[in-house]
Amino acid sequence: MTSKGRISAKFIILILIGLVSFIVPIGIFLNHNQGNCNNKNYTLPKYVSFKDFDLGFDVSSVVINNSNKTVVGAGNSSEIYILDLDGKKDYPTLQTEFNGFRSLALNEEVGHLVAGTLDGSVVLWQSDKSSKNGWSKDYIIFPERQRKYISSIAISRSGKLIGASSDDTIFIWENSENGNKWELRYRIFSGHSGRQVFDLVFGNDDKTLFTVGNDNHTKIWKLDTQDTMKNGDQKDLNNNSLPINSLVFRADHNELVLGTNNGKITVWNVKEKPERAEEFIGKHNSQPVNTLAISEEGKLLVSGSNDNTIKLWNLCTKESFKTLSEHKNWVRSVDISSNQIYIVSGSLDNKIIIWKREKE
Repeated sequence: MTSKGRISAKFIILILIGLVSFIVPIGIFLNHNQGNCNNKNYTLPKYVSFKDFDLGFDVSSVVINNSNKTVVGAGNSSEIYILDLDGKKDYPTLQTEFNGFRSLALNEEVGHLVAGTLDGSVVLWQSDKSSKNGWSKDYIIFPERQRKYISSIAISRSGKLIGASSDDTIFIWENSENGNKWELRYRIFSGHSGRQVFDLVFGNDDKTLFTVGNDNHTKIWKLDTQDTMKNGDQKDLNNNSLPINSLVFRADHNELVLGTNNGKITVWNVKEKPERAEEFIGKHNSQPVNTLAISEEGKLLVSGSNDNTIKLWNLCTKESFKTLSEHKNWVRSVDISSNQIYIVSGSLDNKIIIWKREKE
């Protein structure tokens, strides 16, 4: 072989190596972006009404406690109800001094249940395995009382932060290293131009808070910058044409899913530019989307609306595949169990309904 032939062979080998090194990252990139939706064998779950509970009052919020297979429900009552997901056990209620509750949040890792009352107070229970219902009889009342009911409440993934919104103000408390002492850490005043804050959720860390409100904006707050913030300190993710009633964070995809006042559900990648928004679901019969929940593996979205229905969405195809229609009034809250066997819903028809997944 001539010298020229040897150079050509080496050159060809280098080209092949370059192609391989280029193709492999593309494959990795595609798989990364497809995430959990790169599963063609995903079977759409089928849910049927398993058991309903008429509590005799408007139900505002429900959350599932996966550790003991119960659902916690609250509304226009001084009592917070603990219900068995299998419908086999009766649990004592949590007795309080308040007239009612608007919002609930639960973090099983740290064992905290928090509730926002109708009079603007934030209340916390700790998990207690010796208790019949799984929660401590005594509760902590945060001293910072707000002017109106607590419209939304959230616990960060680490369990160190609790955020609550009421009217145009957001308070965020931080847990001390001792584990049971909460101090007011951040204040956000008039964060949505003085309009009502409808919902809030923490991101993947304790430094990011997302909020939506009656000013049609979705906002990102960086909590490590200053203790007191106001409108103008945030980054606007988008400016919608209508108020956004609800939101949930899709952690594995760094996405926010938003439910609007006219029934639309959209998804935003928080690392992309606002104009990259993608509307992926139609309307809830043009009625406000009050509540959203996402399964742990990120494929199933559950929504509840003022059209009295619950809709199930396949996040891989971004399509609705089931409507649950047993409620007779607005659906205010939904949640899904970590194993996806149960969906729970709370409504202004006074009912909590437990929906159970059929065996495939």
